Amino acid sequence: MNLWVSDVDERLTNFSAENLQKVEALFKPYFDELEIPLPELNTNIPSKFLKQVEAIFQIKPAVFSFIFGIPPKEILNEARRLGIKTVGAATTIDEALALEEAGVDAIVAAGFEAGGHRPSFLRPAYDSLTGTFALVQQLKSKVKTPIIAAGGIADGKGVAAALTLGADAVQLGTAFLITDESNATPIHKARLMSDEAKYTVLSKSLTGRMGRMIRNRITEEVKYETEVLPFPLQTRLMGPLRAAAVAQGKTDMINFWSGQNAVSLKHTKAAELMQALVTETQLILQR
Repeated sequence: MNLWVSDVDERLTNFSAENLQKVEALFKPYFDELEIPLPELNTNIPSKFLKQVEAIFQIKPAVFSFIFGIPPKEILNEARRLGIKTVGAATTIDEALALEEAGVDAIVAAGFEAGGHRPSFLRPAYDSLTGTFALVQQLKSKVKTPIIAAGGIADGKGVAAALTLGADAVQLGTAFLITDESNATPIHKARLMSDEAKYTVLSKSLTGRMGRMIRNRITEEVKYETEVLPFPLQTRLMGPLRAAAVAQGKTDMINFWSGQNAVSLKHTKAAELMQALVTETQLILQR
């Protein structure tokens, strides 16, 4: 089970109506094009993290992973008492050192090539853009906690390279999105298998936090430096737009998460993908 430690941006507190209106005006042309109204937004959004942790402790999964920060020590201690392994995500060596100090069982080295949100928490995401293989080597030189490499790895060659550089394990995301077992939408899977998967960008346009996705019209027109709403308010703004775009077939307005290495994806069965990863990795490492 994976949770966001910080699930509401601090700047949402006392976020002004004037700034809200500016961002709404920026996105209104897209709503007008799809002939839907802007949603009514409320800036009073409480965190769900602590209640979600209560559910974690009731379910007792084998692993409790988290991003965007480190849970309080009381939560980590309770996870240990219940026999739940904890895994944090780091985008810099400083974040990894903080996670090790907190006593997590493993650390995900989240390189900038990875699809989805950049889970930085000590410095802004745009200041924490280290590549996977460089990050793995940095972390292995300074921390003793097991390191899980993530970002831009889609086949056995990438797995073998990460293990050779010192990673204790490897985590793949985008490669599994195209499998039948994935809950990704058919249109998302099709886009990952298309030529457009060659072009990914880091954008805040979907949620208010930086994430890697296949470029689209909105990411091209709403540049990263443009102010958008804090998370998760931006998500609530874009939710109706995304739904309408899907319903109307306006794929140039839809955000599709993707890592940078989706150009050679081919396995559409999770079991086949796993077997291919194991076989190719073993062949390379045994040479």
